[in-house]
Amino acid sequence: MKGFLVIVACFVHLSHCVDLRGLYGTFTSPQFPNPYPDNSYQVWDISVPEGHRIKLYFTHFSLEPSYLCEYDYMQFVAEGNETFRFCGEGEKDYEDAPGPTVYYSAGNTMSVIFRSDYSNEKRFTGFQAFYAAEDINECKLAVDGEPYCDHNCHNYVGGYYCTCRLGYHLHSNKRTCTVQCSNQVFTERSGELTSPDYPSAYPKLSQCTYSIRLDEGFSLILEFVESFDVEYHPDVSCPYDVLKISTKKKEYGPFCGSSLPKKIETGSNEVEVLFRTDGSGTNKGWKIKYSSTATPCPDPVVPPHGRILPLLPQYVFKDSFTLTCENGYELLQGSKELPSFRATCRKDGTWDQPMPRCSIVDCAQPDEILNGQVSASTTTFQSVIRYTCKEPFYKMKGDADGRYTCASDGYWRDSKGKSDLPECEPTCGTPTSGKLARIIGGNQAVKDEFPWQVLVIVGQEFKGGASLISDNWVLTAAHVLQGHGDVANVELKMGITERADSNAVVGVPEKIFIHDRYKQDGVNYDHDIALVKLSNRVPISSSVMPVCLPQREDRFLVKQDDIGVVSGWGVSRKSGRGPGSVHLRYVELPVVDFEVCKAGYRDLGAEIKHDFILTENMICAGIPQGGKDTCHGDSGGPFAFYDDGKNSWYIGGIVSWGYECAKAGQYGVYTKVTNYVSWINDVISSNR
Repeated sequence: MKGFLVIVACFVHLSHCVDLRGLYGTFTSPQFPNPYPDNSYQVWDISVPEGHRIKLYFTHFSLEPSYLCEYDYMQFVAEGNETFRFCGEGEKDYEDAPGPTVYYSAGNTMSVIFRSDYSNEKRFTGFQAFYAAEDINECKLAVDGEPYCDHNCHNYVGGYYCTCRLGYHLHSNKRTCTVQCSNQVFTERSGELTSPDYPSAYPKLSQCTYSIRLDEGFSLILEFVESFDVEYHPDVSCPYDVLKISTKKKEYGPFCGSSLPKKIETGSNEVEVLFRTDGSGTNKGWKIKYSSTATPCPDPVVPPHGRILPLLPQYVFKDSFTLTCENGYELLQGSKELPSFRATCRKDGTWDQPMPRCSIVDCAQPDEILNGQVSASTTTFQSVIRYTCKEPFYKMKGDADGRYTCASDGYWRDSKGKSDLPECEPTCGTPTSGKLARIIGGNQAVKDEFPWQVLVIVGQEFKGGASLISDNWVLTAAHVLQGHGDVANVELKMGITERADSNAVVGVPEKIFIHDRYKQDGVNYDHDIALVKLSNRVPISSSVMPVCLPQREDRFLVKQDDIGVVSGWGVSRKSGRGPGSVHLRYVELPVVDFEVCKAGYRDLGAEIKHDFILTENMICAGIPQGGKDTCHGDSGGPFAFYDDGKNSWYIGGIVSWGYECAKAGQYGVYTKVTNYVSWINDVISSNR
C-alpha cells in the first residue's frame, strides 16, 4: 500500500470542482458507466473529521492507456504537488492502473483529479471510486522515528492521548514524559547518584540538579562507575544532552558520549551536579559513586574490660565511637561515674574528650536491717553477703534466705533479682520457760511463760489484758478500750508476771482501731475485737514475744473439746469480786459445744429475764461443773492453743464476756479470732 498526505486544492481555473465531506461516499468519472467525454477536467476534494484518514479504492477503472499516462489519467494530489498518475484498464492488468489496491491519505483530506484529452476513440468508460473515513491509530505510528508517546499511548476514535509512568509528568507538548529531578540534596559522607531511571533510558526535556553538601573539613571524591551513555555529537561538544560538575572554585565537564569520565578529587566539601536533556534520544545515562576524606584521628586505645563500637580501620572528622564496659564494670572519668560515653573526631584530627576507664562495680557496704545483722567480706561485683536475724527471737520474713549478690548495676540483689532488704519479724508463740500446767481454779504463771501477755491500763486504771501479735501491734477486746478517750490515756505493759513490776516494757499506743461493727452498748458483744498500733517497735526477747495468729489451714479452726490456755490478771476468787490478781495466772479450758453454750444462756436468760446474744463470731469454753473460768479483769486477754504443726502457740480467742465467774452450767464467751484474720491483716497493711 502507498499512503499520501493530501492538501485540499480546488483551483479556480478547473472546469469542475466537487467537495466531498462526511464519513463515506462514492464518485465516478463523468457520464459513468458510459464513456467519459473528451476534454474533461474534474477535481474531487474529499475531507473527513480530524483524527481520521481517507481510505480510497476503485471497483471499476478504464482509462485510455498511454506512456506515462499522457492522454487520459486520474491523479492524487498531496501537499499541492502532483503524485502518481493512473491510466489503463484494471481488468487487463495494466502497469499504470490502480487495480485492487487500497489507498490511504496521511491526514484527513485528499484531492482526486480526472483529465481526458481531445479523443476517446475506443470508448473507455472511466472509473468508479469509493471512500470511507477510518480512525488513525496514532499509537502505532511514529514521529521522526520515535513513538507518538514516551510511555503510554491511548488511542480513541478521532484522536489519542499520552500518559506517563508513576514519578513522571507530561510535558506541555503532550507527548514527552519528564521528571522533577531538581534540588536533590545529599548530606551523607558517601553515597551514589544516577540519571533518572538508570540504567534504563533517561527522560527527555528534563533538567536535574544534585547537591552534595558535607560539613567543612571533608573533601569529596566522585567516581563514574558501571556505564556512561549520554547523547553526543562528533563535531560539537555535547550539544544535546550534557552533564556538568562544579565546585565553588572549579568546573568539570561538560560530559557526554560513552566513555567513563575519570575520577574527580574535588578538594571541596560541596559539589553541584547538573544534567540537562533535550527532546530526543534513548541513551541510558550514568552513575556516580561519591566518597569523602578528612584528617584522621589517632586510633582509640581501649581500656581494660572495655569495648568500642564501631571498629573502623580509620576514624576521620565526624566519626564517633561508643565505649561500653564488660558486665560488672562501670565507666569512670576521674572519680565521676558516666552513664554512657561517646567520642567524636574533630576537624583538626583530635578527639573531643579523653578516654574514660572501666572500673569494677562496687555495691558499697550493705545497709543494716532492724533486728538483724549482715556479714560482708568484699563489696565488688559478684560478692555475696548474708543477712541473718537475731535468733531465737527473730526470723527472716517469708521465704527469703538472706543471701544477696552484688549485681552489675551496683545494687545488692537476692536470688530473685530484687533489691528490697529482707525483714526480720518476731518469732511467735514459742515461750522459753514455764510449764503451762493445769484466774479462778488456775495456776500462777512463771516469768516468760506467757511472753505475749499485755497489761492494759486506761487512765491509770487496770482495765484488762491483751496479746502482742507483732513487735508493734497489740490485739484485745473492743470493750476493754471502749470510751478510752485520748490515746494518751492508754498504757500497755509487757514482759511481766507481776502487775507492779517496774521493769515492764511499756508500749506507747499510736492509734487504736475498734471494729466498726462493734456497737459498744455493753449488751451486744458481737465483733468484740480491737487493734492497737504502737508508736515504736518493742524489742523481742524471752519475756516479750508475740503470739501467732491463726492461719488458713483447717487445723486452726477451733473445735469442740480443743484445749486452750487463758491467761490474765483478773479476779481469781470464786465470788468474782475483788481488785484482780497481782500475779499473772492461767487456766486450761476446753472448748464447749456452741449449741450447749447457747442453751445454757437461753435457760439463764429465761430465769433472770434477760436476753443474751451469742453469734457465730464467738466460741465458748469452760467445764460443766464450774470452778475454772476467766473473770473480771481478764477481758481482752488471749485464749491460746498449741499448734502441733509448727510447735507454737496461736491465739484462737479473746476473752470477751460471761455472766458469773466459774458457775456450773455457765461458760466464758470468747471472740473467735479466725473470723477476723482478714480484718486484722487489712488494718495492719493499711497502717504500716
